[in-house]
Amino acid sequence: LFRSTALSALRSSSIRAGQERAKALEESIHKADKCEPFVKDEVLVDIYHDVFPCTAEQFFNTFLGDDSNYTNEYRSARKDSNLVVGQWHAADEYEGLVRELTFRSVCKSPMCPPDTAVTEWQHVVLSPGKTVLVFETVQQAHDVPFGSHFEVHCRWHVETNSMSSSSIDIKAGAHFKKWCVMQSKIKSGAVDEYKKEVKSMIEAACSYLKSKTSADEIDKGPTRSTSGVEENA
Repeated sequence: LFRSTALSALRSSSIRAGQERAKALEESIHKADKCEPFVKDEVLVDIYHDVFPCTAEQFFNTFLGDDSNYTNEYRSARKDSNLVVGQWHAADEYEGLVRELTFRSVCKSPMCPPDTAVTEWQHVVLSPGKTVLVFETVQQAHDVPFGSHFEVHCRWHVETNSMSSSSIDIKAGAHFKKWCVMQSKIKSGAVDEYKKEVKSMIEAACSYLKSKTSADEIDKGPTRSTSGVEENA
């Protein structure tokens, strides 16, 4: 119930005006000690580890920034539809920034309909030195069997290794809000599906990064500063 209330507050806070958002972003840097966790640590398992050819700050600017078109291109390539990407903004419950995405996602499981409405809440924090990025997501598929019973939680940890590379560690898992008879199967299936999606996302990210690098855009970043994403040391 608390999480539902918090996420409802997260959604409603996205309508803040520009000046209010900037002030909230500045304040969010100083409240890390009293913030709620965004994902359930206990359900996460390791699913991916590798080196990626950009820094943590570049990763945010290129793939997650408000001006980035990566999410639109990735969802379009997957044949997902009706994508709506909210703006990053501060929320009282969490450090860093949050935003909400909604879309219709193609389903491949024989137990599911051809597609499903999906809501994905995203959370991002960049360290003060901009060398460590934590990107977390909570995803709910509304039209799949038992869709109201569980969420897929995920955490990406991106840490700069050099001026042109970083390590990426990804964890994911299913958090059950209500018990259901197929819980074990759903849990393993959700992790397996997310592993496949991560592979596709990384491949798409590499192609997107290459196109941006070729156009000499990666170091320009979006017009929005990453300062609001930062946390206390």
